[in-house]
Amino acid sequence: MRLTSLIATFASVISLVTAQQTVPTNTGGSALISQYGSTFKNLGGTILHDKVNVYIIFYGNWSSTERQQEQTTFMHFVDNISLSPWFSILKQYTDGNGKSVTGPLNLAAAVNDAGSHKLSLTPELHQQIVRDAVSSGYLSPTNQLDSNGIYIIMGGPDVNDANFCKTNCGYNAWTDNFQYMYIGYPGSCPNVCIPSVNKEVSPNASPAMDAAITIFSHEIQDILTDPRGDAWEINDPSGITLELGDFCSGEGVSKEQFGTMTQDKQLGSYNLELAGSKYLVQTVFDLASKECKLA
Repeated sequence: MRLTSLIATFASVISLVTAQQTVPTNTGGSALISQYGSTFKNLGGTILHDKVNVYIIFYGNWSSTERQQEQTTFMHFVDNISLSPWFSILKQYTDGNGKSVTGPLNLAAAVNDAGSHKLSLTPELHQQIVRDAVSSGYLSPTNQLDSNGIYIIMGGPDVNDANFCKTNCGYNAWTDNFQYMYIGYPGSCPNVCIPSVNKEVSPNASPAMDAAITIFSHEIQDILTDPRGDAWEINDPSGITLELGDFCSGEGVSKEQFGTMTQDKQLGSYNLELAGSKYLVQTVFDLASKECKLA
């Protein structure tokens, strides 16, 4: 295992396809809300409530100064997003015991894995990368999986993935004892995975990492409200599984997907200011108003 810990370092500096499935083109946000918004409910499963530990594996080559700055940008977002009004919308999503998605998200650990399973990945390898990182001791001092946590694999620019840039830019999934997400490096296919408004310049001087944050803002909605595929989801007659993040996602750059954006020639476009930084995040479906909102 070629793993190095990042958490100490962080402590010192502290058409976009995002879903794990391809939503039919005739079922964009407005159509989904119209069809399913009033009946969207928890099917009886669990959510991730209270404090949720997040573990990040930066897979591939992240050794350059530019890549390390991108890591810092992503970790800063993950460690602060649950303090935002945006995250508070998720409190509406509960389980059968009345528990709700309150957070906070806690960045528990982050590691570099230069390529322990080589650089051509599949969903099966994603799961093994998580298991091996945990058993190495770098993500857990007890070498135990956190069944209530979230594992994130961030693919570097040198990583090839079976589905990335083809059917998705990121996805979330689960096994019997943990849930995880994979996000590829959006700079590998900017026309597919980077929002057009931030393709040239972006709020944090990295169109690729700013796009990864946008993708994360979709996937985190799904994984918190439907971590094991039995809670807040809809099984569409076409065979597609729809989750919370799908209600406000879509192709291109729409007000429904991103709300009111501030556009700046030097900074690109953003719709969220948080802990001294600016980001472009996907809106969240508000259960009460049946609208896509930022707060």
